[in-house]
Amino acid sequence: MSFITDLSDAPILITGLEERLGQVSANLLSNALAFCDAGSAVCIWARKREDRILVVVEGTGPDIPDDALTKVFTRFYSERPQAQFGNHSGLGLALSKQIVEAHGGMIWAENIRPTDSDVTADPLGARFIAGLPI
Repeated sequence: MSFITDLSDAPILITGLEERLGQVSANLLSNALAFCDAGSAVCIWARKREDRILVVVEGTGPDIPDDALTKVFTRFYSERPQAQFGNHSGLGLALSKQIVEAHGGMIWAENIRPTDSDVTADPLGARFIAGLPI
C-alpha cells in the first residue's frame, strides 16, 4: 500500500481543539486504511480555499454506494464487506462529523471518478472532505 501526502510547506492554521481535530484526522485515515488492500493508495492533502481549509483523505479501495454517501456519518452504520463486519464500531465517521460541525465546519464523502464529466464511470475509490473555517 502507498501513502501519499500533498501538504503545503506554509503552515495552515485552524482554530479549534487540537485533540479533537487530530481525532478527525486519525478517524479519516484509519477508515481509508481499513478499506485498502495491497496495491492500494491512501492520499491526504490540505488546501486553503477562501475562508476555509479543506482537509481531504482519499483511498483507492472500494467506492461507497451512492445512497450511502450521507449514511456513513450515521452512528453504528457500516458499509463494510460482510467478512469485516464487527471489526469496527461505525462510530468514527459519526464522531468526526460532530467534531467538524462543532468547529463550524462541514464534512462529506464522495466517490472518486476518472472525470467529473462522466458520473457513470466506475469510481476509483472514495474521498472524505472536511471543510473547516480559518
